[in-house]
Amino acid sequence: MKQTLLLLALCTSTALAGCASKAPYVRTVGELQPGMRIELRVAGAQVEAYAPLPKQPTQAYTLEATALAAIPPAPTIVPDRRGIVVNAPQALADLLVRVPPGVDLVVRNAIGDIDVSNVGGNVDLATERGSIHALLDGYAQARVGTGNITVTMGALAWPGTLRFRDDNGDVTLFVAANAHFHLHLQTGDGTIFTTYGLRGSSKGSSERIDGDIGTPGSQGISVVVKRGSIRVLRMMPQA
Repeated sequence: MKQTLLLLALCTSTALAGCASKAPYVRTVGELQPGMRIELRVAGAQVEAYAPLPKQPTQAYTLEATALAAIPPAPTIVPDRRGIVVNAPQALADLLVRVPPGVDLVVRNAIGDIDVSNVGGNVDLATERGSIHALLDGYAQARVGTGNITVTMGALAWPGTLRFRDDNGDVTLFVAANAHFHLHLQTGDGTIFTTYGLRGSSKGSSERIDGDIGTPGSQGISVVVKRGSIRVLRMMPQA
């Protein structure tokens, strides 16, 4: 793996007074090839993921960390055979990553929202307390302890079953119109709505729907919620 890392300390403790309160205190840039991945392990932060800026090299990634009141040590970046693992063991205000085309993203966040928009790979996202919002051309999986999940994905093909789990919150999925898959929806305390015309069953406050969309083969989508509602909607192509 060819990789170039550059660490830039933008705000030090001695120069903090001259830095804006919301300015990143550390910025890292590097290069990852398609098929690799970025994994973020975060103790707590607002995590944001976007495509690279137009002026950046095609396969460049960027990582920017914004501190809370105190400046913690910079997140560590460990290369592995699949890409890089970023460890941020102390809480941050924000952690922003720009993901190159064809590079997958994995986020494990203890506390805080995760916002993903227009990244060029696939994503696997989890936060214990916070909401997840994702808009991408690929496919996604998501897990939340307390908070909502809203995902729009454009993929027509993916390996196996995509799983979405929420212990306490609502899940809304928008799926590509021509995707074929088996759909499993289940809530222990809430309601289910889908535009796919499937019929389900209910018992007390729980509801369940199972059915095939087209000819699914091995592809599936599973949404399981303990307390909350589920909406799964077909994205219709625009004229």
